[in-house]
Amino acid sequence: MSERRRILKAIKKCLSDTYEHFQNTMDALDEIGRGSMGTAMTPFVGGYGMNDPVDSYRKALIELDSAEKSLKPLAIRVRDGRVNESHFQSDEAVKMLRDLIDFDYEVLIRRLSQREGRESVWYRLKETSQKCEEIYQLVAEK
Repeated sequence: MSERRRILKAIKKCLSDTYEHFQNTMDALDEIGRGSMGTAMTPFVGGYGMNDPVDSYRKALIELDSAEKSLKPLAIRVRDGRVNESHFQSDEAVKMLRDLIDFDYEVLIRRLSQREGRESVWYRLKETSQKCEEIYQLVAEK
């Protein structure tokens, strides 16, 4: 396998893993806002039917941290210059990739760890995952 093909495959792998972790984070945040059916039926049994938001926040934090870590190898290659405009179909993809890499994920992690801003984090992740998907579509074929 040629060096270029290996790099393109690595770019796609990093982006797809990051996208998957973003989606898992959004799903975990959705679980916090969603009630279970058992909640309405068992209000006096100590809340056995209720979802524990602590577990959902923990899962969201783990997934968001994993997304940031899965993007790290690509960030290193972009900063080194091993990944550049020649690996994408347009220069716009590189700009979007730099935005994705340079975003301060600690802001989102901090908000989730304080258990606040669930919806704003969700919408920010939605925008970021769409950007990640667009970049994936703009990776050069060969």
